[in-house]
Amino acid sequence: MKIETYVVDSLGGYMDRIGQIAMNKGKGQKNDFVPVLWFRGMSDIAHSLVTTLHRSGVVVDRRGNVSNYSQAHYDEDICAQHYIAKNYHYFDKIPDSRTEWLETMQHHGMRTRLLDWSESSIHSLMFSMECFLDNKSYRNTDRNKCTPCVWVLDPVELNNRIHEMFKDELKKEKEAADNLIVKLLGELELSDAELDITYENMKAFAEDDFLKYGENHLDGIFNLSEINNEILRDRSRLKYMIKRGDNFNPFFYLYSRIYSDGYVLEHREFPPLATVQSYHSERIKAQKGVFTVFPFYNEGSDDYKMRKMNMNPDALENNMNAHKFLKRIVISNPQKVAYELLANGMNDSWLYPEMPIVSNVLENRMVFG
Repeated sequence: MKIETYVVDSLGGYMDRIGQIAMNKGKGQKNDFVPVLWFRGMSDIAHSLVTTLHRSGVVVDRRGNVSNYSQAHYDEDICAQHYIAKNYHYFDKIPDSRTEWLETMQHHGMRTRLLDWSESSIHSLMFSMECFLDNKSYRNTDRNKCTPCVWVLDPVELNNRIHEMFKDELKKEKEAADNLIVKLLGELELSDAELDITYENMKAFAEDDFLKYGENHLDGIFNLSEINNEILRDRSRLKYMIKRGDNFNPFFYLYSRIYSDGYVLEHREFPPLATVQSYHSERIKAQKGVFTVFPFYNEGSDDYKMRKMNMNPDALENNMNAHKFLKRIVISNPQKVAYELLANGMNDSWLYPEMPIVSNVLENRMVFG
């Protein structure tokens, strides 16, 4: 799957390219519309957009007649349980959902199915350039081995594509064996009459197409944790709200089951979901952190073939419904760009607002000495 790729050799060239991508995205919109773009810096172009959980080789391996729980679910459960047990007392505001805990785990080195991005192109560029900005922690041999790049994601269009896929599901007959929405609604123990009402209500929501209204720059990017909290408040109330469309978008239930709870998808068509989360540390706030949450996919024969060819089917750029919303900017002269970043006062303290980092920053002014 070919990804649109650009090459730049200066900080100015990088900023110009971001501006061009934004302007191309904003064509046809009102004059004051600035599109939302997310960024992820990578130390080398050979690295895939894959989560730490999937990078470790964990796959959905369901046992016996277990339909929706796998080795991957168990690994996530155990990691979360032990992380919460050992770190609960450090939080002024306790994360109150699984996805919020996954967010904090992700930023402290635990394996999760979250892939972190930044709303800041500069912060992401600095992530990609860390070995060129830090002379104490990295050697010339490290710098000679990598070609940094920054991935650019259109999170609104990614989530809109997921919404369109849900709408396609609603075009199927309710009796169809592969109707994902009916399977998920069936978990609410609806009667046949209730299912009919709920299904027609969801079709009405789809036809109204709420993603085309409201604040343009926020449409389609959700706070998955808050959605999950709303769903868990009262199960009987949820059933009524989904059935009647009463002050609740029924599509939110689908997002929660698939992306928060980890409902196992039989195929890999549904891409990860772009979400915002509550900040739980100064580090995440400083990095302007946002996330794509990966669902659990059933491992198929085609996935096995890809792995045999050293391709990861879980990687975002390998998803047929996600790669079209990605672009990549390659940094061809990282030494020059690192110099320009430092000359403009952009250093690691922007990424890690912590005392030891400031000491490193002072020393690393000599990185080109």
